[in-house]
Amino acid sequence: MATPKTRKEKAATTKKRIFDTAVDLINQKGYDNVTVSEICNSAGMAKGSFYIHYNSKEDIVRESYYTDMGAFIEQHYADYLKQHPESSPAARIIRFLNLELEFAVYAGYELTCLAYSLNLGACIPGPSEHFEKRTFSKILYNEISSAIKNIHTDFSCDDLFVYFESIVRGLMATWCFSNNSFSIIEKGKIYISHTVHNLIKE
Repeated sequence: MATPKTRKEKAATTKKRIFDTAVDLINQKGYDNVTVSEICNSAGMAKGSFYIHYNSKEDIVRESYYTDMGAFIEQHYADYLKQHPESSPAARIIRFLNLELEFAVYAGYELTCLAYSLNLGACIPGPSEHFEKRTFSKILYNEISSAIKNIHTDFSCDDLFVYFESIVRGLMATWCFSNNSFSIIEKGKIYISHTVHNLIKE
């Protein structure tokens, strides 16, 4: 018999439904053509439920690359570990980084571009809360720490973390500037694997 969901689990499920519905509508109709009312109607919930989790439609975009991306990566990464319990540190790092790109495709080109624009804009007045909000990045840092003995470079864990994340960010930015003219997932698999295997010898 299934155990009843806790309040926290129910809240997470509701938030995910709102986000998934918003992503579908934005990808179908464009950001400017989607309203909060439409998101709520499509998700089958009252506006009050929406505003418990988001302050506005813009807030969905702002948070997409923080809590929503985190939930996506944590779930898929946990699934990967269950399926590949003996995977190497390099394989785990590669999988984590590729999941960031998979989220970009899942969220969609327009939402990804908007998220970059809005969140970069929030950095101008400062201080930026970007890294504090990306709590899921601790997974990557921990995997780098586990692999450090096999890394053939003078880079520290901090250096490698910035290096790997910069590759992903740079690829996302190029994808946005190119108007979605290439497969970010396929290019990411090649570039990320090449970079990680050049640094981590197993």
